Amino acid sequence: MAHIYGGPWSEVKLDAVEYYLQCFTNALTKARMEIWYIDAFAGSGDRDAEREVGGIFENRPLETITETLDGSARRALKIDPPYKHFIFIEMDEERSTELSKIKGEYRERNIQIRRGDANAEIKDIICHSPWTLQGESRHRGVVFLDPYSLQVDWETLRAIAKTKSLDVWYLFPIRDVTRQLSHKRSGIGPKEAKLDRVLGPGWRDLYSLPLPAPVAQTDIFGALQSAEEKEELRRVEKWQQIEAWFKQRLEGEFAYVSDPLPILVKQNRQAFSLFLAVGNPKKAAIDLAKQFATHVNRKFAPRPASRHKSGR
Repeated sequence: MAHIYGGPWSEVKLDAVEYYLQCFTNALTKARMEIWYIDAFAGSGDRDAEREVGGIFENRPLETITETLDGSARRALKIDPPYKHFIFIEMDEERSTELSKIKGEYRERNIQIRRGDANAEIKDIICHSPWTLQGESRHRGVVFLDPYSLQVDWETLRAIAKTKSLDVWYLFPIRDVTRQLSHKRSGIGPKEAKLDRVLGPGWRDLYSLPLPAPVAQTDIFGALQSAEEKEELRRVEKWQQIEAWFKQRLEGEFAYVSDPLPILVKQNRQAFSLFLAVGNPKKAAIDLAKQFATHVNRKFAPRPASRHKSGR
């Protein structure tokens, strides 16, 4: 079944999380921990991506091809040393069926596939599983929250934090959140309920933040800026405010929260902020997560485009 989504940015996101998953299992397998991987929006396990090939540099006609790439679930299953347990959550019936086929390919793995709403399933896993995720147990795990849009509840994040045993990678949809926030608090209207669900009631504090500073008329090279360029700078500053605010919210629940990894999509505009949040309050766990997260951000952060003043 074709599951076409994302673009080159999807590979950056998956590469970053896979890098961390490998570091995590390397460290905790040696410590004889029982480690889990929970993929809350597992999809079909694969993803189909369209790519242009050919052209003058390849000396053949230009055409668009579709290629099948590993999704987050299949990438996690290929990590060695392997995780002890896998839970894949997917609401869509057809994609869940595809996950079952992947489970058949990895019969030696302990794989559980759950079909349902990710928020409800995660809470059920935490509350009713035969194993316990509490700080003193031998169980540790990584949760990957990779929603298509505003699908992760704030209360789900809080439930994960309370386990004190789970690390979570959350692809925070900052673009979609910003679109829900009107310029004035009075203009939110019926969107309040959705913002309460995704951000918790604290989102109202965003309207107490200082307004973005006035944008200079010229850039660092002295060239006049267009109205579009000035608006883009205001947008970036506003997003940075929201991003910093959300990180602070996460820090109120988790023992450690990384600086976000910007995920850039079309026209190199940021659509997501990839956060790592760690529930385990032990210093050794936090230090290890910091080390891994620092490498992730250094390795996968977008490189700033250089600008040179033209002499023409």
